[in-house]
Amino acid sequence: YQRRVRGSAMNFFTQQFGNSQSKLVQISQPPFFDDMDEVMVMAKKEVLSKVHSLLYFICSGDVDSYLENVLPTVTSFEPETHGMLVEGTKFHEYMFDSAKKDKLKVNCTMIAPHVQLLGTDAAVVSYTRLVQYTSSTGTTTQKYSETRVMQREGEHWKMAHCHRSQ
Repeated sequence: YQRRVRGSAMNFFTQQFGNSQSKLVQISQPPFFDDMDEVMVMAKKEVLSKVHSLLYFICSGDVDSYLENVLPTVTSFEPETHGMLVEGTKFHEYMFDSAKKDKLKVNCTMIAPHVQLLGTDAAVVSYTRLVQYTSSTGTTTQKYSETRVMQREGEHWKMAHCHRSQ
């Protein structure tokens, strides 16, 4: 059963994102969705799909799509906040603007994502993300441990919190 579900997870991502997103943000070691309840499996796939989209928006610099998929009250702890909790989208908008000026090629890999549903309207997704930056001076790779808390708003999942550490 696990092998069948795992295969369907990869097919789901291929169908969902086609070539452009899957080339920019890969998923390595996709999760086993071993829940016996097919509704739970589909909910986990939906949440993971949304997080994959968020990473695509981040890596491609699409701030408008990113902002459409986060709550206006989003909170985060990130290396750039030096341990301080940041609330709202202004911090992230500034980060997007700074990244545009750098004009780096970016490639992301989400490794071993784990999806935990917290009822029907909340979920936690944890994974390791490798980010490769290519500039005129070469390529560098950074590793982050990330946790994203997703909340269902009507029909859509939106990010409520992100914790990213190096």
